[in-house]
Amino acid sequence: MKLRVGVIGVGPMGMGHVKHYRALDDCELVAVVDRDPQRRAHAATLGGAQAFSDVAEILDRVDAVSIASPTTTHTAIALQCIEAGIHVLVEKPLAQTEAHARQIVDAAKAKGVVLQVGHIERFNPAFSAAKEVVNDPRYVIADRLSPYSFRSRDIGVVLDMMIHDLDIIFEFIEDEVESFEALGIPVLSPSEDMCDVRLRFKGGAIADVRASRVSMKRMRKFRLFQSDGYVSIDYGQRSISTFRMSEAVRSGKVDPLSVDPSTLADPFSYVFGEMLEVEEHSMESKDALKAELRSFLDACRGLHPPEVSGEEGLRAVRLADQIQVAVGEYLEREAKRAGIDLSK
Repeated sequence: MKLRVGVIGVGPMGMGHVKHYRALDDCELVAVVDRDPQRRAHAATLGGAQAFSDVAEILDRVDAVSIASPTTTHTAIALQCIEAGIHVLVEKPLAQTEAHARQIVDAAKAKGVVLQVGHIERFNPAFSAAKEVVNDPRYVIADRLSPYSFRSRDIGVVLDMMIHDLDIIFEFIEDEVESFEALGIPVLSPSEDMCDVRLRFKGGAIADVRASRVSMKRMRKFRLFQSDGYVSIDYGQRSISTFRMSEAVRSGKVDPLSVDPSTLADPFSYVFGEMLEVEEHSMESKDALKAELRSFLDACRGLHPPEVSGEEGLRAVRLADQIQVAVGEYLEREAKRAGIDLSK
């Protein structure tokens, strides 16, 4: 039997859900919900579904929903659907605060419905490939930069963009954050548009995380340094590169400290040939959103647990919440130092 699905919120992200649900043969898109009459009518036409203005109108019509509405509405909508016994996929971030995210997680557990969080990078083939070669990273650098998109203006860059990398870091470093330093600044929004964070884990690992939505270039890179080399993930290009100490260096045949660079015709090629073994892998093109939705539907059927559970979504929101508090405190300190009254 096909699952009856609905999409709540049909902005740019929600329209992606509409398109893929419409194409998947193991579900039937029956409803789209949006407050904007033109937007919901357009989505309904493209998706072959009925259009509704209120979530309450679809609760007895669907088995599962994607919630792609603004982050500030996630909690109320998710709780309404969960109470009706509907499986939910909530686009990241799960909620605006840790307390709200916990409400959603607890409600889903109590009701026995599937709760999946839309951390789409988990379905990026570059992430899957990196999981095979990363073992014990001690230092991580994550860069996620983008031009201003005029989207997600109800939240800052931490919940909008950085949260992707916070989730991925926890997948590679299975440890608790002991402390962190954070700074961020608003540029075009009331909340932070740029943010830099240094995370220190109890086991000694460190992660430097940077996000900006006012950059002139787009970058989604993730680098992990471990004892035998490092791994570079390019989410945008869907590729990974591994750099490891060569056998010649490991065996002592080549000593990096004794090499005289003046004797080398091409020092660059020598380093990345004789001293370091470099492997570059381009991943097969794969639609991450389609894979995410198919996985969600299979979880709804009980074939496996959700790929990104509610607890994992809560984990990312908890840290993001703490970072936002630290950024707010940083801005207050800087304003006080400059003699600026932020209350005005």
